[in-house]
Amino acid sequence: MNKLLILIIALIIIIYFNYYNKYNKNFEIIQLTSNKLNSDILHEKLPILIEDPISNVNDFICVLLTYEYTFKKNHNYTINNFSNRVNQNLAYHLIIYNSNENSIPIYISHPKFFRKFKFNKNNSFYYRISDYEVDNEEDINDTQFVKINIKPKQLLILPSYWLFYLNTNADMYFLYGIFNSLISFSKICI
Repeated sequence: MNKLLILIIALIIIIYFNYYNKYNKNFEIIQLTSNKLNSDILHEKLPILIEDPISNVNDFICVLLTYEYTFKKNHNYTINNFSNRVNQNLAYHLIIYNSNENSIPIYISHPKFFRKFKFNKNNSFYYRISDYEVDNEEDINDTQFVKINIKPKQLLILPSYWLFYLNTNADMYFLYGIFNSLISFSKICI
């Protein structure tokens, strides 16, 4: 009986792991207002640009994304030695919020291109940092990146494993579950 229970638990973990590591094969960006956002759209694992201005991001997260995370971490992304590099999101959802007074450009790319970048050990727990330094934003390592201009008080929701390049100050909110916390910990340690 114990062996059967262990086998069932192991099977559930393997199925969940396979589901979690899959990403949408399409390269689409969903644009919508915050009142149309729901869990079905979030589980499509595509970037979502919220069109309407958001005054309080914490309220937005608590109201619309309540069941999408276990842990939340706020990070003030600032320009530093690693900001001119391509990053890979490790959180279940990464919310990039423009708290500046001007629009900011964010470059995003599909997770299938992650092998074109070598990720080093200078990693954050929230995202992986590549060794590739961006010199020309129009040609980032011969990879298809899409430039999105985010207006003030607008936000972008980026799913797991998507690549992003951001070379300006912004507020980031990383939403984690227990399972992807373990996965991100393993990715930065290996």
